[in-house]
Amino acid sequence: MRNRNRREDTSSTYRGKVRVHDPFELLRWLALSQPDPRKALAELVQNSLDAGARAVEVTRLRRSGVPCLSVRDDGEGIIPELPQAEALRYIATHIGHSRKCALTPQERLQLMTQGQYGIGLLGFWSLGQRLEIRVFRPGEEPHRLVLYRESPDFEIEPLRHLPRATDGGARATEVLVVGLHREALPVLAARRAADFLAAELRGQILHRDVELVVHDRIARGRGAKRIAVQPRRFLGERLEGVGALEVAGYPPAQLELYYSGGREPDGDAEVGAVSRHAVALYATGTLVVEGFAQLGALGLDHRPWTDRRLTGLVDFGSLTVAPGSRRGVVPDAAAAALADALRGLEPVVQALLDQKEQRRAEELDRSMVRDLQHAFRDLYRQLPRYALLPVESSARDAAAGPPSTADDEPELPKAAAPAAEVQPPQSEPEPPEPEALTPFFQDLIEAGPLASLEIRPRPLRVISGGHRTVRAAPRDELGLPIARPLELRWDLPADLGRIVRMEDDPLAARLEAASLDPGEDERRGELLLVGRDGTREASAVAAVTVLSELPAARSDEGIPEPELVDAPGAEWRSRIHAGRWEVNAGHPGYRAVIDRPGLKLRYLALLFAKEVVARSAADPRLEEPLEQLVEVASFADRRLDERRGGGRRRRKGE
Repeated sequence: MRNRNRREDTSSTYRGKVRVHDPFELLRWLALSQPDPRKALAELVQNSLDAGARAVEVTRLRRSGVPCLSVRDDGEGIIPELPQAEALRYIATHIGHSRKCALTPQERLQLMTQGQYGIGLLGFWSLGQRLEIRVFRPGEEPHRLVLYRESPDFEIEPLRHLPRATDGGARATEVLVVGLHREALPVLAARRAADFLAAELRGQILHRDVELVVHDRIARGRGAKRIAVQPRRFLGERLEGVGALEVAGYPPAQLELYYSGGREPDGDAEVGAVSRHAVALYATGTLVVEGFAQLGALGLDHRPWTDRRLTGLVDFGSLTVAPGSRRGVVPDAAAAALADALRGLEPVVQALLDQKEQRRAEELDRSMVRDLQHAFRDLYRQLPRYALLPVESSARDAAAGPPSTADDEPELPKAAAPAAEVQPPQSEPEPPEPEALTPFFQDLIEAGPLASLEIRPRPLRVISGGHRTVRAAPRDELGLPIARPLELRWDLPADLGRIVRMEDDPLAARLEAASLDPGEDERRGELLLVGRDGTREASAVAAVTVLSELPAARSDEGIPEPELVDAPGAEWRSRIHAGRWEVNAGHPGYRAVIDRPGLKLRYLALLFAKEVVARSAADPRLEEPLEQLVEVASFADRRLDERRGGGRRRRKGE
């Protein structure tokens, strides 16, 4: 009983083949699956390239007042082994079948052939009302095939009004779209069409000996009317060692990846912008996916492929592409094999990106130091009353100790050599020198009796008839600065000038230089300072040079490269420590501008100016006001930069 029922069920099964109710209705839907007129143009140019054309000209023109689009090439033509009329009839009656579909993936890759579906011509529906294919062969009468939008009818006829090509004449094929849609006209302008073709067919143009030209006979004005299509070059630095990628069971994929540093495209992003500034996916040189963010179906919509620092392309000829729009990838076995191969490459690409990023940061810092040095290059000449920061002129001078302060000639400043790396040290920062103690701790720790005395700055260079502030720096036996009033005596030879005490600061004085005689270049001497603290006495001597002009800074003064120190808990932004200019890379003010080169340079310039003023004045009372000035100025810089950036974004959006 059970077996009889099974036979009855089997006998009721109906088998058949899927059929199309209305073939032209199906063609209509296939034609409408290509809504982008630019992509339809690329399909027509692709056919010319597949025919081996050496010259392709795309022309927007008017014929009898009707806007048209012409794609003319010198390729082998349409099925050259068949007579013209028969070849054109084959094209009209075999839509959905391509003679190129029999090519193997290896042959397709070798020939750089993309077409395989036989429906590319249907894309003309998004361009215009009528399609004409005109064939010119030497010694034969030219013929044309006419296809109509929204109609299954076609016509094949000789072009008797055109002259017959003689033997040895040029072979040519012209595809003419008549009655361009109003919506298609703007995107087919010369520049926009050329830009799109350059991105869309980049690999095809690069690997073929072909001249592709866009000619616009409709456009008015001064814009370019004839443009040679040049494949777009990717911005950035190429990642070496990433080229051919083995894909299991398929021909290798070709990778061309670049480190762009996350730069945005110049101007408005229009045609091909995504393919230039993201990793695009190509199939035998033709763009099919503009960015890996669209490859979620293959599990590739993540870094490093979507990293803004990465741009370029992956070309894999075995992909199955959506037949109508030629956009997107069918997730079949070939796509899965490519995804597996790319996932295995991800650690290598990520490591290369990180290396490029580190090198870029180092180069950016070195470039910033050069800009900083250029900004303050003539400070010592224009404002001689300010002393620059200490620099080491050479490794030998550094090993020998501090430069001599007596009888040394002025030298041209030597730029500090850029460091190989500008990175925070791994260990904790060294403790600050005694003068870096905050006023809070200075109040708690009382300095002892006077033990030593210094004159700051030292040595002293003063322009003839000019002046400069000098300051006494007394310390106790532990090196702590003494802030209490001391008895000080300044002694300067009369031929060098005179010393004027400052009433508001008992530790400071004003050195007013004498005027040099005509023809005298310089005059040298010493400034003596004697300090008394009860029964304790100390003295200091500083070399003084009065110059007719300041030709250059000393070799031990200049614009040093800042040394970054990671001290996030410290309040100081910058300081002179052990003869080096240190910048606190852990300070919130520095972290706020670390990724904004313009503001970072401005911030370093403010810090340098603060140190120059503090060193020249040699007055510890200025440290806190100068820090506050840097804080307020850097805050204003950030706000102004944000406002300018917001204004640019608003104008761009309008």
